[in-house]
Amino acid sequence: MATALALPAELTIYTVAELRTAWLAWLGEALAGADPDEPLAADASAVDQVDTAGVQLLLSLANALGRQGHRLRLHQPSGPLAQACQLLGVAPQLLGATPERTA
Repeated sequence: MATALALPAELTIYTVAELRTAWLAWLGEALAGADPDEPLAADASAVDQVDTAGVQLLLSLANALGRQGHRLRLHQPSGPLAQACQLLGVAPQLLGATPERTA
């Protein structure tokens, strides 16, 4: 079983270049021998700053996994991350949730 990816506190335009490099290394290790029926986990509980660049990087990671027949599961997404995903309309892709509907 692959080690969960720990998302940092800051997931912003200022950190995505560095994170991308680290996440690509994790991706290579995680895919080696991973069971396609089990999603690969990312611990999202520590994220307290997030912007569109950070969400875009998460979507890129999820898409890269999808092309390999795997899924990404964000474990315990923080409030700021969940709110950003909802506002940007990507909660279904990243959180596995249906967006709330307003009456």
